Amino acid sequence: MKVLKNSITKIITFSLIIGLILAFLFTIKGLLLQLLGAALLIVAAIICILLFFTIFGPIILGVLAIGGAILGFFLIIGIMGWIFM
Repeated sequence: MKVLKNSITKIITFSLIIGLILAFLFTIKGLLLQLLGAALLIVAAIICILLFFTIFGPIILGVLAIGGAILGFFLIIGIMGWIFM
């Protein structure tokens, strides 16, 4: 147990634990972003099928695409802010 009394060992151990926690959080965040993207695609496909590609189908799909792009942009900005701030 004499090795653990060294302060550099405590710092390295603490850094490894923090690194593992951050890696887990980024993994979970990436998984949630993938699930959100899949949900947006499924919703857009269901709406287009229900409207049977009439005049409103492409309009609603365009609105969903623009909304998804804006949401994705804000998510990327949030991730960058989380990393660098």
